[in-house]
Amino acid sequence: MTDPNPLELSIVVVTYNSRRHVRDCLESIQQTAGGIDHEVIVVDNASQDGTQDIIRNEFPKTHLIANPENLGFARASNQGITSSQGRHILLLNPDTVVLPKTLATLLREMNQSPETGLLGCRLLNPDRSLQLSFGYEVSIWNEVVRKIFFNLWENRRFPPVGWILRSLHSHKREVAWVKGACMLLRRQALLNVKLMDEAFFMYLEDADLCRRVRQSGWQVRYTPEAEVIHVGGGSVRSNRERSALEHRRSQLYYFKKHLGEKSLRALKTYLSFKMRMNILAVNFRQWVGWGATEPLAEQKQYFRKTLSLVRSFQ
Repeated sequence: MTDPNPLELSIVVVTYNSRRHVRDCLESIQQTAGGIDHEVIVVDNASQDGTQDIIRNEFPKTHLIANPENLGFARASNQGITSSQGRHILLLNPDTVVLPKTLATLLREMNQSPETGLLGCRLLNPDRSLQLSFGYEVSIWNEVVRKIFFNLWENRRFPPVGWILRSLHSHKREVAWVKGACMLLRRQALLNVKLMDEAFFMYLEDADLCRRVRQSGWQVRYTPEAEVIHVGGGSVRSNRERSALEHRRSQLYYFKKHLGEKSLRALKTYLSFKMRMNILAVNFRQWVGWGATEPLAEQKQYFRKTLSLVRSFQ
């Protein structure tokens, strides 16, 4: 019988104004995919910074899908997935660099673990320090703890947090979700869950996909033996306010979809209180003259828009 998916691996990269990083990403794939029967598919969400030109001119073997508008990460990923042929599908952010042996290691781990439907790797910051690569079940408590914990490491490099992170990330394990910067999926697992939920424009689509993969009977696992450098924020710098609002919208939708009305109400109460306190803090800083006028006005605008989003979300 002919294998309906003759390729071993399809790599899907979704780009949006990713000129700063996409060349390094695609070059790293070329350098590390030797010996693997693979294809690379880039789905570009109407970049205006020359991203498409780099792909067309410098990576002619890459299959480029050029969208006329920004369709969001989940919808664009589904475009790439449905046009792919591989038995395994790697969803990879454009602001990543694949390190040597990572692709082969991920495939080996997947092939040796038939119960695994989705596999994540060890993510590193550009300075090779550890980046949070997976997480536990999404909830208000876990989100608050994770944010505090994560910020202590990312912003302050607080040593005790680093020790805990390194310990947690030092061995293979089953997890609730892996960070979407690099996710290897078994095609059958994707078919079981009917691809990504396109109601997520960006953010939390990775946690949603992992949750549905687990609910369909597959395992979601993490391995430290494969490593990828992840710059972070590579596609959101051009519009930080919209990105922040989309994060809150996705958060509200995730709670509604998976955690029920009670949890959604609790989240809305928490976010409403937080935004009101932030607005009061900005008003005070404006009154006493602490901080530049324009950034403070932009912050207050974002807090007000988020508060409006929380109030109107049903």
